[in-house]
Amino acid sequence: MSEFHVGRWLFSGDGLVPGYLRIVDCSVAEVCHEPPPQDSTSSVVLPAFVNAHTHIGDAFAFPAPQGSVEETVGPEGYKHRALSSTSAAKKTAGMESAVALMIRTGTTSFVDYREEGVGGVSALREVLSGKAVRGVVLGRPSSADGFGEEVDSLLEVCDGLAFSAISDWPEEVLLEASARCRRDGKIFSLHASEARREPIDVVLGLEPDFIVHMTAATDEDLGRCVEAGVPIVVCPSSNAFFGISPDIPKLLRLGVTVALGTDNAMVCHPDMLSETRAAFELSRRFGGISAAEAICLATLSGRKVLNANGKITTELSVSDDLIAVEVEGVDPLLELVSSAETTSVSVVTHQGKVWRPSVWTT
Repeated sequence: MSEFHVGRWLFSGDGLVPGYLRIVDCSVAEVCHEPPPQDSTSSVVLPAFVNAHTHIGDAFAFPAPQGSVEETVGPEGYKHRALSSTSAAKKTAGMESAVALMIRTGTTSFVDYREEGVGGVSALREVLSGKAVRGVVLGRPSSADGFGEEVDSLLEVCDGLAFSAISDWPEEVLLEASARCRRDGKIFSLHASEARREPIDVVLGLEPDFIVHMTAATDEDLGRCVEAGVPIVVCPSSNAFFGISPDIPKLLRLGVTVALGTDNAMVCHPDMLSETRAAFELSRRFGGISAAEAICLATLSGRKVLNANGKITTELSVSDDLIAVEVEGVDPLLELVSSAETTSVSVVTHQGKVWRPSVWTT
């Protein structure tokens, strides 16, 4: 029997408390809420990252050329041209690489907007088979034509439906998709007000479970989201690629439930430690957020976004997904959001089993 100890501090949302993990034979035997033994590692143990918005189907196309939102990810833009002209094998290889990176860097749950209809969803499901990560896969019809029949097939294989801007789809298609998701107990989500403001009445009229971006929304729009209980996922690194800056301090001040996502994998890698740092640094322009708030955006807030789905835990327990990030120990949380690197993630646990990124074995 092998036993070792990981961590000097536990983070569960409010701050740090002394604690560590007791690992026995590559499984989490105990989360110990007490000062660690001398041989324990100098690391912060926290809930594993939840990447609340990805498009890993386009990972093969990294790096994307510089352009506007419409030129890069619009219906006729670079992304969709690349998707339609690239072999299935190359797209699968890109998704495999993106998933491996997520596991290696501490993400054990992610929410993907998967294009290309049933085939796109099925390809991602195959990639995820047997991996130490849970993918919440939201499909999208290949077109508005023949919508009803395709959506029936999609809802059999995905966790819900997710759409681009409301201007990209006929309103009747979006309304029907939303109704189908509610009928089947599935997630419905969409992008909204990214590069330009879109009518909030139309967006919220679709009854989304959460929406992505809202960087061009007004304060009134954001207030309406709070009233409706609709969380917002922001993507600082991807937004920065397009010269857009989400005002995270304002969102939090207004009472919005905010989570982090990395968005298109052709624009930035799905590395949530890096995204947490980007959120923390960007927020300084708007008054700043604390290190603890930044970490919550990448961990506990992602769980809140998916709370209705009911499958992601929110506590530091033996069965929870956890990560350990190595720090010097002077100011552990500040180090985590400002200087920790991908290689600082030393331990990743999924469903109580320990995955060691440096060795890539269990």
